[in-house]
Amino acid sequence: MFIGIDCGGGKTAAALCNRQGRVLAQVRDIGAAIVGLPDLRFYKVVGRVLARLAEQSGVRLDQVERVALGLSGVDYADEQAQQHELIAARFKLEGRLDLVNDGLVALWGASAAPASALFQHGTGVTTAYRSDFGGEAIFDSLDVAQVFDLRRAAFALTARMIDGRAEPTRLKDRVLVRCGVEPGRFAEWAFRDPNARTVRAAIASVVFEAWRAGDPAAAGLVAQAADDYVLTMRVMGERIGRPFEAAFGGGVIALGGADFQRLLGERLVACAPDARLAPIALPPERGALVLAAHGCGADPSDLFAKLAALEPAS
Repeated sequence: MFIGIDCGGGKTAAALCNRQGRVLAQVRDIGAAIVGLPDLRFYKVVGRVLARLAEQSGVRLDQVERVALGLSGVDYADEQAQQHELIAARFKLEGRLDLVNDGLVALWGASAAPASALFQHGTGVTTAYRSDFGGEAIFDSLDVAQVFDLRRAAFALTARMIDGRAEPTRLKDRVLVRCGVEPGRFAEWAFRDPNARTVRAAIASVVFEAWRAGDPAAAGLVAQAADDYVLTMRVMGERIGRPFEAAFGGGVIALGGADFQRLLGERLVACAPDARLAPIALPPERGALVLAAHGCGADPSDLFAKLAALEPAS
């Protein structure tokens, strides 16, 4: 039996399966990301998740061979050993726990290829790669270099269209309609309205809709996003050092649909010819199951294939 957990700021998702890839329980709960050492909120959420997995499956935690936990906040080598020790002791998982950054369980779910890389853009940015199983690494885990953000850029461009620094297009009107504000109040609204952050987080759909309608300003934003995503993938590919599978996902990218995936594929051919575009096969909590299998010495590709057969690629 294996347990896989993906624990971020927005949600915690977990699953329990056997070696044949049969998922016996799956649970979702609130997020419990940490900063530094685990806190009471983290322990409460993960403890509740483990209890619900046991209740659903009829499998006690002491019967589980290995638990893999992808956790937002596992970022620094000098903290990870103590984080691992405290979590393993709290849940009596000594010798049975794999603790990694949540981006790495997302990578384990993205591809069964030993050489692979993942770029996800949703609430935040996740970039991870490996040249072989067990060699996973996060790339710019804190996004210090600031990947191009379509949402932030759309707000900035709208402001420039309003004040005359950029040629207005229909994108400006679409953004203002979504925001529900007149042009003259846009800047104040963006800074002072408590709903502005939520609206900006969802504005990528407006940009992609305008792009598909042929808006030149939206096309420029989408091209910039694609170029920066693929540049990041190319640099990860240089670290991998051999042909690899490249997967792009996350909420922002998903809004671009098949059209945006095709654009990314075209950019990959030109910029990173060693990369082969591949869909993300499994959600992160099931990627964590594959990591748990690898930690037990099982063939990760075998469990990946069994789990993927039950969950079509997205």
